[in-house]
Amino acid sequence: MTYTEDDQGNDQFVARYDLEVDSALAIGMAQDLKASAGETLRRPPPATGLPSMTPVQLDYVQKQLASTNIIPFVKDQVAMRINPGASDAAIEFFEFFLSVGDLQRAIMPDINIFADRWLFQDLSRTMDLRMLETVVRAPHARQCKTLSLNLNLETVATLAFEKFLERSPDNQKLIVEVQAIDVLANIRTYFDVCDVISGMGHSLLIDGLNPTTLQMLDVGRLEPDYAKIMWAPEFTDLLNPDSNKTASKMIDEVGPEKIVLARCDSQDAMAWGLKSGIRIFQGHFLDSFGKPKGSGAAGRAATR
Repeated sequence: MTYTEDDQGNDQFVARYDLEVDSALAIGMAQDLKASAGETLRRPPPATGLPSMTPVQLDYVQKQLASTNIIPFVKDQVAMRINPGASDAAIEFFEFFLSVGDLQRAIMPDINIFADRWLFQDLSRTMDLRMLETVVRAPHARQCKTLSLNLNLETVATLAFEKFLERSPDNQKLIVEVQAIDVLANIRTYFDVCDVISGMGHSLLIDGLNPTTLQMLDVGRLEPDYAKIMWAPEFTDLLNPDSNKTASKMIDEVGPEKIVLARCDSQDAMAWGLKSGIRIFQGHFLDSFGKPKGSGAAGRAATR
């Protein structure tokens, strides 16, 4: 509780409602949370009609993952910082991530590894370890001035993470991306990880934010170095200045200089972000602006 209470003893991450006067607001928020949770659960690539992974199959998948060459499934995507005044752009970082859907189809095409959230969470820990040992050997990743990896909070405390940092280029900056749901479930660990990461001169990014989580969470109090918001058309409905939670207000609470607007797939998304004060963008619309050197087949083949 010491991490979440303010000077008056109020929990900073809880919204309270008086049902006698705020019942409609509370019900509406609960419905938004339910819809958001459903969207989060649907986010992994679907495996329609396949049987759910069992604990026994999880053990098999983890063994397969440990021995599989994952290089073909490691992808990268650029994040660009836009300077509208000077009409130029610069690379902020490259994110390296595992294409889980492609990997699932390659090593376990007959089961749905996403159906059980907790089994998949266990599997994701193994994925973290494989990513750490693979990316640190990839020439195109080593050439990046700043790279980001999406990891579980607990992975930062592992020997694999320590070895990753030891083997990384001395002048390379790392951004550790952690999911918002992981932060909320492990708030004490989150602050410990923040201290470790900042003490090493690296940065932390809270990923997976959307209009609902921004209305529910005071992300600014978590003080991340970056906060990644997933672009969605409903953001355009949050521009009403009479609303207590306009898009600009939520962005100001986090800090526009910290926000990465992801999933930008159109000029409309870019225009909305720039109008809202956001300067860092990521998505298919920007993919042509930058690729790490050697990120093609030759670069990946060199790491085999």
